[in-house]
Amino acid sequence: MEQGLIMHTIHQLMTIRDPRTKDWKLLHNPSFIVVLIGGYLYMAKVWGPQFMKHRKPYELKGIIRIYNLLQVVSNIYFLYQIIYYSFWAAGYSLFCQGLTYKADENSVHLLNAYYWYFLVRVADFFDTLFFVLTKKFSHISVLHVTHHTIVVFNGWMFLQFGPDGQAVFGVCLNAFVHIIMYVYYFLASLGPSIQKYLWWKRYLTRVQIVQFLIMIVHASIPIFVDCGYPVVLLCIGIPQVILILGLFLNFYVQAYLSRSSGGPPKAPAATARNGSQGAHHTNGGNLDAKKEL
Repeated sequence: MEQGLIMHTIHQLMTIRDPRTKDWKLLHNPSFIVVLIGGYLYMAKVWGPQFMKHRKPYELKGIIRIYNLLQVVSNIYFLYQIIYYSFWAAGYSLFCQGLTYKADENSVHLLNAYYWYFLVRVADFFDTLFFVLTKKFSHISVLHVTHHTIVVFNGWMFLQFGPDGQAVFGVCLNAFVHIIMYVYYFLASLGPSIQKYLWWKRYLTRVQIVQFLIMIVHASIPIFVDCGYPVVLLCIGIPQVILILGLFLNFYVQAYLSRSSGGPPKAPAATARNGSQGAHHTNGGNLDAKKEL
């Protein structure tokens, strides 16, 4: 029965494959995403620890600062592009938007922006590489790895079957949150003179949790309101977002609520973001249990 359900789902996906992107590089061959994610997991859990076993942590502060700035700029740029070509130029509905499969100039610009934004999310794998090269292996948590893996997989999947429509809102929300996160990471990497002004770091995990809650609610609308968006895609995507939300909630309870209730802190201590200096919030990593509050 389970095998039949899987085959039925695959058949449904094949029938809605977007003709506009089916021949795009990196999308038409499933081996790409398998090798990409497999290579990422191997780097994070096998190659990385072995490579750094007898090496000292690399000094990467300058590189990481440049990386964080590039992330801010690229996320701002693609957020603008996606909003402009969907909600502004194409008049997308903020409530429920189906797929049109239009191949006009505006739609092609939107798909191109989505494609490059997907590559930006692939570049997020450098977060983990920086952890490896600075020997901060405790930061490569289940939450961290799961989050990065699911984001990249869903970006690849939705580009093939539902790159625009209802999914656009979630992409915009995700880009906006990444802007906030990478601005914080850059500022925090500048040292104690700047970190003392970053009192709002305690709210970063809450921002991500709210993001996932909004995504789940918004993505569920086409299940109850028929606006022409494939429900099968939502049935695949929503459970993954729920999984990430659960991991973030678990982290939040351990990092904050356990301490505020007087219990011993359960979150791993002395953790930092993508190899930069200081007690930072991490995008799927950990918080410094001693300094965060």
